[in-house]
Amino acid sequence: MSLSSKPSWRPYASRFRTLSDPTVEIRELRPADLLREGFHARLNREALDHTPVVYLIRNDGYADGVPLPLAFANPCLVDLAPAYRLRGARATAETLDAVLNAAKASCLAGHGPFILEHIIPE
Repeated sequence: MSLSSKPSWRPYASRFRTLSDPTVEIRELRPADLLREGFHARLNREALDHTPVVYLIRNDGYADGVPLPLAFANPCLVDLAPAYRLRGARATAETLDAVLNAAKASCLAGHGPFILEHIIPE
């Protein structure tokens, strides 16, 4: 393989948000979305840039029809947060609003992305 056929890696532009732009994006995901190509690279990039985004993972116990213990080594999806030096929490239907507000506050404080796992009962 010649050097010219290798993919070019262009540097990413810094996407730091200032306090004058205090928006927090909320991205709703399913557990299967964590298995998609490019998810972890994007999560890592946003962690490095301290992008104010909340990943709201709706955990119903399945990833594309496969029970989570068979799809992931650890079915507790919020445990991904420490691997990227992010903050994370689990919430039930009763605590979702309060935890979501705390996650937004964490993002606005400059702590970067937040992983919020919403446990949906069977």
